Amino acid sequence: MSREGVVIGYHAVEELLQSGVTIGKVYVNSQADRHKIGALRQLAKVNDTPFQMVPLEKLNRITRANHQGVIAIKSPIDFVPLEETITRMYEEGKPPKILVADGIQDIRNIGAISRSCLAFGIDLMIVGVKANAEIGEGAIKSSAGALLKLPVARVSSLASTLTYLKSWGLTQIAATEKSDVVLSSDSFKDLDSWVLWMGNEDSGLSRERMALMDKTICINMPGEIDSLNVSVATGIVLHTLTSR
Repeated sequence: MSREGVVIGYHAVEELLQSGVTIGKVYVNSQADRHKIGALRQLAKVNDTPFQMVPLEKLNRITRANHQGVIAIKSPIDFVPLEETITRMYEEGKPPKILVADGIQDIRNIGAISRSCLAFGIDLMIVGVKANAEIGEGAIKSSAGALLKLPVARVSSLASTLTYLKSWGLTQIAATEKSDVVLSSDSFKDLDSWVLWMGNEDSGLSRERMALMDKTICINMPGEIDSLNVSVATGIVLHTLTSR
């Protein structure tokens, strides 16, 4: 059964996962039979679809219909395939500029970051299946519609994605207040393409991720505040890197 972007029932959700339609998230009753649910979990993994076991109460808040303990929320945007998108960019002679939102949990930040990406000509935004806030109607509203225009790839593993991006020779850049390199209009002026990683609102990028970055930069802040909201910082960094 489907109603206003909500698909309910085991078999209906199974068919939806098999159809290739972009799905925002699949919710399953945490008390459901794990063996039966295993097939749905595997389908979700193959399709890079967020899959979450939740209490029955949460499912009932989404819909009072007979959901059988399984609900899927259709995605309001169509995610682009990562490898195909990057390959096409290079074939068209357009070295990509990419933003990775790694662990950003607030939909308002996701929305604002996507708006900055669109404003400064970023070619692709990448988010993780588990690492990021869900891109739903709230995020789209926060983006003022930018998420409906900006190419966004959703991946199951940001660690594997980092390895893949490096295989193209793309320079991986992290913005962190711990960097000794101050962002300026001359930063990386010799680079035609790059990947900018922006981390979690509270903890930033993980130590493991930072160790794999090619370069790091920080924003000069001469005032009394030594850190910025991640979406504000993203806007500043993208403006500087693309205004040269």
